[in-house]
Amino acid sequence: MVEQNIYILGEEEIVSMLGLLGLDGSVVENEEDFLKKFTELTNRDSIGMLIIALPLSNEIIEYLLDFKQTNRNPFIFILPDIFHFNIEKEGIILDRIVDAIGDVVLIK
Repeated sequence: MVEQNIYILGEEEIVSMLGLLGLDGSVVENEEDFLKKFTELTNRDSIGMLIIALPLSNEIIEYLLDFKQTNRNPFIFILPDIFHFNIEKEGIILDRIVDAIGDVVLIK
């Protein structure tokens, strides 16, 4: 079995901070660069987990959710921006989970 690593894609501060813990990562400046790097990394057997630490559009988040529904590996964790002013209103992932649960369990 191939040894699997954790890799960070994100803003410079987060990549640098987690780099101090010994984790590899790449700073990405925009969504186009993010998608290129994401595609490259998800094709590597050595990547077991991707931590994504940057603001993403709803379209990119939808893409990531669709990716996870059809791919078992790597595990993808989107690190929330806890300093975002309206973090409670940026919950597209949580909204999607609630919708899925609502389809299974009738919520009144």
